[in-house]
Amino acid sequence: MKPFVFFCGIVFFVSCTPRPDYSPEIREALSGAGDNHSQLTEVLEHYSKNPEDSLKLKAAQFLIANMPGKYSEYYDAPWQNIASALYRWDNVPNKEELLTKYDWGELKVEEDVKCITSEYLINNIDLAFRVWQEQPWGKHIPFDVFCEEILPYRVGNEPLENWREKVLVAFADLDSYFKAHPDITVVEACEMVNRQLPAFIWVNYPMPAMNYSMLMATPRGTCDEMGALAIFVMRALGIPVTRDFTIQWPNRKLGHSWNSVCDSSGKHISFMGVETNPGDYHLGTRLRKSKVYRNTFAMQNCFNEADSLVPPELRNRYMKDVSSEYDGCDFNVELPIHFMNPYNKESRSVFLLSMGKEASAIVDRGQVKDGKMFFSGIGKNVLYLPIFYSGGEYTPAGYPFRFNDTGQLQVFKPDMEKREILLVHDAGKSHPWLYRMQQGVFEAANRMDFSDKKVLYTIKEMPGADYEKVGITDPTPYRYLRYISPKGGHCNVSEIQFLGGNGRKLDGKRIGTPGSWYNSPATGDKAFDGDIYTYFDAAEADFAWTGLDLGTPQVVTGIHYLPRIEDNRISHNNRYELYYWDGDDWKVLEKKNAETNLLRFQVPLNAIFYLRDMTNDTESNHYFMVKDGKQVWI
Repeated sequence: MKPFVFFCGIVFFVSCTPRPDYSPEIREALSGAGDNHSQLTEVLEHYSKNPEDSLKLKAAQFLIANMPGKYSEYYDAPWQNIASALYRWDNVPNKEELLTKYDWGELKVEEDVKCITSEYLINNIDLAFRVWQEQPWGKHIPFDVFCEEILPYRVGNEPLENWREKVLVAFADLDSYFKAHPDITVVEACEMVNRQLPAFIWVNYPMPAMNYSMLMATPRGTCDEMGALAIFVMRALGIPVTRDFTIQWPNRKLGHSWNSVCDSSGKHISFMGVETNPGDYHLGTRLRKSKVYRNTFAMQNCFNEADSLVPPELRNRYMKDVSSEYDGCDFNVELPIHFMNPYNKESRSVFLLSMGKEASAIVDRGQVKDGKMFFSGIGKNVLYLPIFYSGGEYTPAGYPFRFNDTGQLQVFKPDMEKREILLVHDAGKSHPWLYRMQQGVFEAANRMDFSDKKVLYTIKEMPGADYEKVGITDPTPYRYLRYISPKGGHCNVSEIQFLGGNGRKLDGKRIGTPGSWYNSPATGDKAFDGDIYTYFDAAEADFAWTGLDLGTPQVVTGIHYLPRIEDNRISHNNRYELYYWDGDDWKVLEKKNAETNLLRFQVPLNAIFYLRDMTNDTESNHYFMVKDGKQVWI
């Protein structure tokens, strides 16, 4: 009996030992699979039998080599329970009571290497190859793009399901249309699919990881959920789509994600799944960004340091830097290291902090060489601070800097020997609504229903917190004038002035979308009342409008407009403190009482500041610098 036992032991050992011709990554995955080892090797063996499956074998190797670290996260409860709670989330203050009522169950986590089946992987690979080879644009998609942007069996940490089969059934008409039109491009196909996706309800709370079926049944969530649905559907139809994201908006506590599609030339074109099509403006292209990253299936970042030496924002090993693909995010900088690394003098690691008054985030890792630090692919009009990092703490490596709108580098090293005048008129509360005018349109017409409308001006860039002034050269007289808000803009505008001949302000009967958000006083007429601190806040989020009926047609020579802003006037008799950055911390420069609605300071050249209202215990929400004696918000 003993020889038989010994023989069985040899067979077991051989069958559970990764073959020597496997890559180290595959061997690691197989070693970590435990009892599921045979399921993974079965996939590799399945595609090893036929030489015609050599490319599918490479695809299987790609998936298995990059499988460690990927997992499903789900609640042990029927999805209808979870969906019922999500629909009521905003209306129930006691979240624990809500979760108990709908019995979400416990959060479960299953590692892919230990749970995935050979049948699931083989089915995923076969379906991915089928659409890659059958779609008209497939011949333009190289294998490496296919592996990253069509082949992956999951999008995030959602529960696994046979989503490819479900998509091909649900979108069979589109799939047939694509195959019947050999000249269709992948970008055109992407647009067609995106228009067919269900409309989403935006929410401001985190959602559980959702697979394709859950997203279709419960179309609500954040940008992550909308982007995930686009990825599921488009990849199942052979359209190479990714998720791009910015870790955190400058001076805001939130980041954002969106999609991009790889066209036949290999260029990625961004869009927002469900909402906007490739090439159209969306938040990811409209707002300023420090960096842009792209999620990948394959491991990208292999840090040699312990996690404690790498900021949490950058520990994701499945993302790569694609900042240079985005306008305004392609600036490189070389700076001297001004301060010693207190954590490790031998370290060659330096990081970049997006430096905001309300919120900061570490967004990039730089290179150190010969006493200098290098950062590449960073965005303009963002304040940065180079830092050393260790164990959740950081110290400055140099002085704050930014690239201005023209791409000029500005380093903020205060010169205490030279002074300039600073006039402060703005207390610096944040203006969170400026973006709501971007892509808004000013129109003119001679028919009340605007069926003969003419576009006078489109707001292509996000406006600032001051009047924007536009000249109009159209000599045609018009009776009806209006501003129409972009999608999601709620027609937020503080003031509009239409100018006629000799620069005089035109006036007339107020027209436009009736009502206001929750029946507040912020109705459409507030855009013409001359008060910059009142505004229109429409009940309708999309394409609401406000305007004037001039009574008779008149020529428009200019438009002045001001976005919705907060009341930031300096308060008479309040006491204020002015802070400046001295190199490693914020220091009080001066304290004084406001004798008027203007504060006057003597400040060091080349410095950055913020203001504190000591009377009301409030602080400006942005940093600012000085230009021509005035505040310029950063």
